[in-house]
Amino acid sequence: MSRKVYYIPHSDLGKLQFLRNFNTKLKTHAVNFGISAAEVTYVENATDMFGYLLRMQESFKTFKQEISAYKNMIRNGEESETPHAFPVIPTLPAPPVLVNNDIFGYIRRLVARIKAHPAYDEAIGEDLGIVGDEHVVDKSSLRPILKSRIEAGHPVIIWKKGTADALDIYVDRKDGKGFVLLATDFQPDYTDKHPVPKDVESIVWEYKAAYRIGDKQVGHFSDVVRVAVAKQV
Repeated sequence: MSRKVYYIPHSDLGKLQFLRNFNTKLKTHAVNFGISAAEVTYVENATDMFGYLLRMQESFKTFKQEISAYKNMIRNGEESETPHAFPVIPTLPAPPVLVNNDIFGYIRRLVARIKAHPAYDEAIGEDLGIVGDEHVVDKSSLRPILKSRIEAGHPVIIWKKGTADALDIYVDRKDGKGFVLLATDFQPDYTDKHPVPKDVESIVWEYKAAYRIGDKQVGHFSDVVRVAVAKQV
């Protein structure tokens, strides 16, 4: 099966790389396609803002991990152990110019105008990074790889979308029902917020999944992932 991959990547990092290229190349092509100076400026500001937010997110993600490690040390560390220096709160430069919401909706509308213009051709599309690639996908061989983590006491099923449209996730809660469909997830990752049974302190749940393209499940099931879940106090 031949399947066109959308020109805007799925991941935030991929989106940022796309924006940086589109922002740079649009300044070269804008006049030929009737793109105004205000529109060019919006794309530039949107690129700066999205990059800034990703840097902020990563900085505070690291800080959260440092705080968690420090908390664990203070809570469980040896009494004779000298405490480490308290984690330093991240400092960031002043934020860039604010932009309106839905920047990729804006980009899609701008790209639609460019592609409908008489001056547009495939070479320009490649330069702007707005041409999707054709991939031959063997649906019968698709098989997701699942990973997991615990977040706020809930299992998070980690998966990659690839060329599929969605993922059918199944769970076995050891209640005699076996594997049952938990959810059809359209964007990674999936958090299972089902409560732990009242009569147990902890339990191991099992998960498996298969990709979905269109309205059909395709390929093979993943390996089973086992997640130990504890009752939250």
